Amino acid sequence: MLFHYARVSTTDQNLDRQIQEVKCDRLYCDKQSGKNVNREQLQAMLSNLREGDKISCLSMDRLSRSLTDLINLVKEITSKGATIIFEKEHLIFTPDRNDPFQNLMLSMLGAINQFYRENLLEIQREGIRCAKQRGAYSKERKKKLSKEQINEIKIKMADRNTNATALAQEYKISRCLLYQVLKS
Repeated sequence: MLFHYARVSTTDQNLDRQIQEVKCDRLYCDKQSGKNVNREQLQAMLSNLREGDKISCLSMDRLSRSLTDLINLVKEITSKGATIIFEKEHLIFTPDRNDPFQNLMLSMLGAINQFYRENLLEIQREGIRCAKQRGAYSKERKKKLSKEQINEIKIKMADRNTNATALAQEYKISRCLLYQVLKS
């Protein structure tokens, strides 16, 4: 059986780039960080994995951003008699072959991916620290609409001739948010 694993870091991100033109028997997709292996679809894929199965993954950083986890996942997959293919890196790990060059590439590229993630987190922390010093940082989301705007929307929507799409565009919000406002 051919599995395909795809992952993006947040629910806002799109998986299309990783799954377009993919032909597989089962598709597993996670929308969360690759910092560890506590991902529902990854664990489901691993539990469904049988001898002779193959996993394709666009790139190794989609499987994991942690070098230790990446190496352990590849070992777990191959120890179950399955194969994993990293398309972008052109690396294939099979249960019957231990290729020193591929192991080196896995370690080097995995270390670079981990460094990239850790570096991004450091830059993010520095940015937050600077924003806090300027008084420009808050964990609370800025509200898109004031109370006055919410009341205006409710009054306008009471008129049955008001177009919801046009009203959402006028206030520069999504229709989904418009309907949430009406429910509140």
